[in-house]
Amino acid sequence: MSRTKRSRTRSTARKPGPRISSRRVTSPTAPTPTAPGRGSPQPAPPRDHAFPHGPPRRPTRMRIAGTNPWSVTVMSFFFLTGLGVCVLGAALATSVLLDLVAPGEWPTPWETLIVATGVVALEILLGTVLACLCGFMYNYTARFSGGVEVALTGDLTDPPPAAQALRLLTRLHTRARRTEADPGPRQP
Repeated sequence: MSRTKRSRTRSTARKPGPRISSRRVTSPTAPTPTAPGRGSPQPAPPRDHAFPHGPPRRPTRMRIAGTNPWSVTVMSFFFLTGLGVCVLGAALATSVLLDLVAPGEWPTPWETLIVATGVVALEILLGTVLACLCGFMYNYTARFSGGVEVALTGDLTDPPPAAQALRLLTRLHTRARRTEADPGPRQP
């Protein structure tokens, strides 16, 4: 297919709709742009917003059907270790400030650091074990429930009332089909 036929096919297949002006406005003092050479491609016209008349984007759906317990364990260990370092720094800074304000009234910074290290070590150990167990429990329950499904969309507005009504009718129809399939005990 030649270049001219292709451009004609595109122009006749275009859907009617409002036209968007693509002219550039230049100031009278600015030099006018020169026309590009015959072989060079023309630059794309500037747009105010991307694809104003395109179809709406469908939300991206992601299902988390299982986790790797080892990855959960390692990630929780690193997270809790970082949190523990922050707690140790805060405890040490607080102890030093209290020792400067009222010397001898509070435990020394060295004693505070020893106690805080023990608490942080216990927190890291128990938190890591608990996260590993939660990873195993999630895998076990995801076998029966299918996991967690998350829908990601860029549209943060409420759906129109027609879409809300359609969604409600779909739920009611599904519920009615379930009750028809399993009517339960009948009352005489």
